[in-house]
Amino acid sequence: MKQNPFVITACVVIVILVAALATLGALSAFAGQKSGLEMAGLRSCPQLAVKAARDVADPGYATRLEHLARCSH
Repeated sequence: MKQNPFVITACVVIVILVAALATLGALSAFAGQKSGLEMAGLRSCPQLAVKAARDVADPGYATRLEHLARCSH
């Protein structure tokens, strides 16, 4: 039984295309989920006011700076 090489090539191209679209869909969903979390404020960093930055005598000053240092913008 001889198979047509064009049919085999077309099947391989279709399988690759489906796999690429599935990967693109999964990555888009992941990126959308991540941006949704950032927009909801669940992963946002606190803002440091000028007065709070100057107040080095505050007992929570070091903790506040450590928390800000972990944030990435």
